[in-house]
Amino acid sequence: METEATVPVTKSGSEEAVSMETGSGDVDLSAPSNTKDVEDDETKPSDSTHDERDGDGDRKTVDEVNDPYSYTKRDEFTSEIYKIEVSNLPKHYGHGQLKKMFANQLKLKPNKIKIFNRATHCFVTFRCEEDRETAIQAINSHTWKKCQLKAKKANPSEDPLIKRTQKRRAESEDSENRNKMSKREEEESMLLDDTIPIHERLNHVVTPLWQQSYSEQLKIKEDDMREFLCHLAKRLEKQCPNIAVHIRTQKRLHKQQCCNMEDIKSSPVIDNYRNKSEFSIGVSPDGQEKTIGFKMGRYKGGFDTVVEPSQCKHIPESMKTVVKAIQTYVQNSDKPAYSNHNHQGCWRQVTMRTSQNGDVMVVVLLNMHNLTKEDVDKEKESLRAYFEDGPASEHKPSSLFLQTLKERLGVKSVHNIDGPCELLLGDPVIHEDLLGMKFRISPDAFFQVNTKAAEVLYSTIRDWSGVSENTTVLDICCGTGTIGLTLAKNVKKVIGIEMSEQAIEDAKYNAKQNGIDNIKFLCGKAEDVLHKAIHNIYGCSDVVGILDPPRAGLHPRVIRAIRGCPFVNRLVYVSCSPRSAEGNFIDLCRPTSKRMKGEPFRPTNAIPVDLFPHTKLCELIIMFERDTPQRQRRDSSPTLETFTATSQSETVSSQSEATPSQSDAVTNIPAECGTTQTSPVTAGEEGQTVENTDGGGGITPTTTSTSTEEGTNS
Repeated sequence: METEATVPVTKSGSEEAVSMETGSGDVDLSAPSNTKDVEDDETKPSDSTHDERDGDGDRKTVDEVNDPYSYTKRDEFTSEIYKIEVSNLPKHYGHGQLKKMFANQLKLKPNKIKIFNRATHCFVTFRCEEDRETAIQAINSHTWKKCQLKAKKANPSEDPLIKRTQKRRAESEDSENRNKMSKREEEESMLLDDTIPIHERLNHVVTPLWQQSYSEQLKIKEDDMREFLCHLAKRLEKQCPNIAVHIRTQKRLHKQQCCNMEDIKSSPVIDNYRNKSEFSIGVSPDGQEKTIGFKMGRYKGGFDTVVEPSQCKHIPESMKTVVKAIQTYVQNSDKPAYSNHNHQGCWRQVTMRTSQNGDVMVVVLLNMHNLTKEDVDKEKESLRAYFEDGPASEHKPSSLFLQTLKERLGVKSVHNIDGPCELLLGDPVIHEDLLGMKFRISPDAFFQVNTKAAEVLYSTIRDWSGVSENTTVLDICCGTGTIGLTLAKNVKKVIGIEMSEQAIEDAKYNAKQNGIDNIKFLCGKAEDVLHKAIHNIYGCSDVVGILDPPRAGLHPRVIRAIRGCPFVNRLVYVSCSPRSAEGNFIDLCRPTSKRMKGEPFRPTNAIPVDLFPHTKLCELIIMFERDTPQRQRRDSSPTLETFTATSQSETVSSQSEATPSQSDAVTNIPAECGTTQTSPVTAGEEGQTVENTDGGGGITPTTTSTSTEEGTNS
């Protein structure tokens, strides 16, 4: 599932602005830079004593240029000046545990918490000096997990833009340092090389494989996914002893991978495929103010310039044309562009969507810096007239929106507040065709960025999930309902979960428009509403979960809820960033415990699908199947031809000890669900369907279960 760094945010939290593509975690260089901790809190300078000017035309002090701590001296709020370091933390803890300890046990009110992998210290910021002093006293007298915690004041973080600029300046004067640059530093140095055309440098950032043939790109991506599955096998073997024998067997069969992986599926279109992009507004490398395009790199990497997308291979021409028209309007405006460095300026971002039938949607984001309501109203009318019957009327979009972003005003207003998208011109939605169905798309709704490749992805999900007319599909992070709706005609019913209210409205409309009445949508965060979905699937004999989450994966509570639902025996996990979702994969497979109730899963098959030509990213689909006692007993059977004599003996000795009794293995189905509880079916019993799974390391049983609960159609 695509996680987009757009404003408004659709399906994820903050994203790193260096990567361009995802399918489930779509991240754009065009998005505002949100990756720097201190950047989210800094605002305008407190004085202005030097005649050097920034990209907005405002005066800059010498400190603004050279002092990496200048943001702490401005008038407005930054929590970095109320920062502490907490040390002597236990070796094993999670961010959520630490947050609960601060809030519940110590009654503290932290603003931000930053932890590090395998480190026994962290940094915490607060909103005022009183809260910081209270925290230091409370923490220094507190013992957590048998560790006596220590706390002290900490210095604020350096502004990464100024820090990296100073480092580059020093390296340019020191040839010895240039010879010691890391690979990332070499890449960043290339981006600053004036001998390389600026558009080539941008392509290296947003589409790093743009100079490779497409067959070479596919090989790079396939090799990367195989490498990840080898890495995942090591993690699962170490952290999930309950399936260690299975994983060792899969490693022997599939070249050290945790399961079989099929060949990568290619995208039907290679160029001009993106139907959504977010373009930043800023200063170009040659000093051209109010340029609209993509950023040359991450803010924390020391980059804050913007380059036009005119020669980007993945952006359609219709998008480039409208972007150019908006750039002309913005450059003729008397309002400055937004600066990520000091949070001043007005013009911030342009989000665009296109469809195969020619629709174009534009959302312009305007920061409310020093603007009155009258100023904004005047700008709305001017922008509408520019496209309605003005100079850009020949490029009039199907939908034109303006969204305002309120600036923070002080300590009590720590976060920016997004206003609603206000329609200035055209229709409030655009429409797209996919797999013979029609879909309505709103400004903040999720839709895969490569429509033709999305058809390949969804067809693969349909074929892999093994659905039938008796199947119930649980579609988590469903967006506008694309996956569930494409499966609905082949299954008994579908339940979709999505946090965006507008996306849910689009999904319901899409279901009605396509004549589908066996689907129900639930609005809310998946971790909060999944229990409602599980209530609706009690008694269903065949439930398949489709997990298509944002880039970072699902909340641990969602994984625990899925683990605790005995009816979900197969999961199709779609990830655009498998390394980010690795924790989800491991939690699905962990041994049963008080925290992880329900039988664990195991990976049985995988296949990559390329939705993002010219980039290093692709979608990876992994099939997980429930590691039931029946499966454990079948895996230990010496009749399985895929096992060697050694693996047979390992399986028998290890899993026979872990196999529960017949009575323990009976599925615990609440009586009120109207189901018939059946005894577990073992190999060879009547009513069992035996099927050899490729790479799954086992045989899938089918037991009989009846239900009177049909759910509610939307």
